[in-house]
Amino acid sequence: MLERHIKKGDKSCLEKEFTVKIDRPIGAAHPKHPDIIYPINYGYVPNLIAGDGEEQDVYILGVDKPIDEIKAVIVAVIERSDDDEDKWVGVPKELVGTPVCFECSINKAVEFQEQFYTHKCTAVYEKTCGAVMFTETSGERRYLLIKNDSGHIGFPKGHVEYGETEEETAVREVFEETGLKAELMENFRVPYSYISNTGHHKTAVYFLSHYDNTEIHIRQGEISDSWLLPYDKAYEMLNYPQDRAVIEAAENRLRSADRV
Repeated sequence: MLERHIKKGDKSCLEKEFTVKIDRPIGAAHPKHPDIIYPINYGYVPNLIAGDGEEQDVYILGVDKPIDEIKAVIVAVIERSDDDEDKWVGVPKELVGTPVCFECSINKAVEFQEQFYTHKCTAVYEKTCGAVMFTETSGERRYLLIKNDSGHIGFPKGHVEYGETEEETAVREVFEETGLKAELMENFRVPYSYISNTGHHKTAVYFLSHYDNTEIHIRQGEISDSWLLPYDKAYEMLNYPQDRAVIEAAENRLRSADRV
């Protein structure tokens, strides 16, 4: 079979399936650093030559036993700034889109080796969690909206970190972005999924929290503006239809509680 070459930084592999030969199965020692034991299967795509002149390397996630070969869908690229090649991350087809594909899970799984390199992970599947924050001002319910550097006007949220529950992520991200301590209301969880302009599959999960009308400390550098608005104005300012559905669900929940 003829060799093919792939340039560093090429992400055309994402969401495509490749046959991967495993030469360092789970439990194997690194050939140059025997103190590094592989906790996951690691192999290469035959006849696909990477930037270092060797066949393209692939981490395999979602398989808990040593294997010799697998057909895997590539769900992330680990871009090393201090190496000649990128590393790919693949999973069995049936696990595509599951939590094993999220950036936090990938980073944790490959840390045993990537800790020695300067790198970033470009993952196809991302998950964020946040909260719709509301307070009362002069007897009127108002919602906190923020604008990030991309121009998206929405609610405080951020990426799930490894080992966190959705609720823990929401509370942490709200505090990091606004300085507010969210106390999430029970029985309110609104998720939605979409594909970004870059082709990434994103899932956002929102909870609901009241806060006292205390000072908000917006984290500069990530958030460019913020507003505290009554429902109708907040609804109109949101620039994603999915976020409008979230705030509508929040307002309906709170109106129901008001009537009790």
